[in-house]
Amino acid sequence: MNKLAKIALLAMIAMGALLTSCSTEEVRLVCGREWNPGTQTVADTTSEFELINPMIVQFRYGTGFDFPTLKITFYEGTAANKGKEIWNYETKVSDKVSVYTLQGHSKRGGLMTAAELTRHKTPGSIVIEATTGGRVLAVKEITLIKNKI
Repeated sequence: MNKLAKIALLAMIAMGALLTSCSTEEVRLVCGREWNPGTQTVADTTSEFELINPMIVQFRYGTGFDFPTLKITFYEGTAANKGKEIWNYETKVSDKVSVYTLQGHSKRGGLMTAAELTRHKTPGSIVIEATTGGRVLAVKEITLIKNKI
């Protein structure tokens, strides 16, 4: 390989690294059963949970949070027809973080079940909403179903 080809190859590698570092993930709420402790992420496995399934909610912003507080609220109903608020959790965030994970440990051990995390004990539709200062950042609709045992 001649000197000019090496320089061109290095320039292409640098340009590729620059373009990949500039890409950002879209803002979204992710719900899943599987937690990867190595990457600190939840796999967006489904929007349908049995009441006894483990459940983790993760808000992904893509870049550092550019707002001081994040509020995650659970509602009965659908995104189009939001019902009464079940519960909410508000926390302070910083610009050094771009992901916030809401998970808990069950009284029976392991991760909280969908029924425990949503605080909704019967099957039905649940809307999860991430907001800051009254501005809606992301919405996720999930369905809780009876256990298939």
